[in-house]
Amino acid sequence: MHKTIIAAVLTSVLIPGYAVALEDIHTGTVIVGSGVSGLTTAILLKEHKQNVLVLEKMPFMGGTTNLAAQYFVSVGTKDQVANGKELSVPDYIQRTAKTGRNSEMLPRTAQRMFDSQKSIDWLNSLGAGLTRPVSDYQMGISDGSSLGIRLMKILSARAKELSIPVKMNSKVLDLIIRDGRAVGVVVENGKEKYKVFADNVVLATGGFNQNQKLISKYAPQWRGLPTTTAVSSTGDGLILAEKYGVNIKNAGEVGLNPSIHSQGRKNVSMSAARLEGGIMVNLKGDRFCNDYWPDYTKMAQAMLEQPEGKSFVIIDGKSMKASKRLQSFLKSGYFVEAQTIPELAQKIGIPPENLEKTIKRYAEFVRNGKDQDFGRSINMKTDFSTPPYYASAILPGTQVSVGGVDVNDFMQCVKADGKVISNLYAVGELTYDSGTPHGVWSGRRAAEHILSK
Repeated sequence: MHKTIIAAVLTSVLIPGYAVALEDIHTGTVIVGSGVSGLTTAILLKEHKQNVLVLEKMPFMGGTTNLAAQYFVSVGTKDQVANGKELSVPDYIQRTAKTGRNSEMLPRTAQRMFDSQKSIDWLNSLGAGLTRPVSDYQMGISDGSSLGIRLMKILSARAKELSIPVKMNSKVLDLIIRDGRAVGVVVENGKEKYKVFADNVVLATGGFNQNQKLISKYAPQWRGLPTTTAVSSTGDGLILAEKYGVNIKNAGEVGLNPSIHSQGRKNVSMSAARLEGGIMVNLKGDRFCNDYWPDYTKMAQAMLEQPEGKSFVIIDGKSMKASKRLQSFLKSGYFVEAQTIPELAQKIGIPPENLEKTIKRYAEFVRNGKDQDFGRSINMKTDFSTPPYYASAILPGTQVSVGGVDVNDFMQCVKADGKVISNLYAVGELTYDSGTPHGVWSGRRAAEHILSK
């Protein structure tokens, strides 16, 4: 029988010059990380009367989930079908396979995509509002709100409703492995260290894009690029898992973001601008690639090849009105605004006649439903007929760690010899896959396996 977690053991009492030692904690499942994957696991376990404890090294919850932009990758949902945006899982997998990326994870991607409606129904039951079909593989929040912020709002509210203990400022320093089984973790909170003993350990620590040493080790070609990931994405779980022989799979596959706007020390993702139909142009005012190319690596390379390595994303008033995220960026000063295309071009230092020619040509493509220059077929919905017009300077950077800890279909950590470490799970971006939908799906898979034991 597990000891009940008492608030007293979850708080470090510090007195100037002295520190009261924290007691060890016993629980059913300890979850390291409070993003979408960790909270999904915790909520599903708690709903089945399991004892859980969530540890978060930051003073706030959410990690990279807080920064998730506009859409939830899914296919064949009832809202997509009802709006004529239907795509089968086999067709989605075939489309993805053509990019040549992440081929090893396609079977697991297929499993996740078959569960699209299940994941969305669960999130909507908590109040997500994922009812807006953006494309045949994207669902968005009904009012255009940022996906990550909405998901963290509903997940944290549900965790609070279930009285799930979440201990902030608690960094896991080590795993406790005995006889090939995970039995707990070693935690640091301020000046204090203590142990959490548990039947199951779930690592939900996110990626490593904020750790330049790991970027240099696994993906040196992207070293030094800006990133839109959370400051907490330093590869903690990957380092811990590797220490105990867990296989690290394709860590060199780093997901790029071709739409980063850097201002001061802040990097934000402008993917929402392309999602709402925006186009990308270089300093000459020319388009140079498919603005919604599924292969972000090739897009990033194309951007780096442009004059001075500079690009802009251009949208109109209709696109701006459709997205609360873009409206918030406008208020933050991330866009240049003008009433005409020539005026916008002058403000951003692009030849007005070139940009006007580019916009006119692309608008014709939108009206005819065919991009004759670069073959764009997704989210071609902006014909630039609605002023004012907006531009934001963008550059490529890293966003997610696609490769990571190797797991089986139950999210159990797998060693190089193919054997699992009993009771040790990894979910979310820490594993070989990434994105908010994977966080929800992998969190559900881990919870379901724990409950089955």
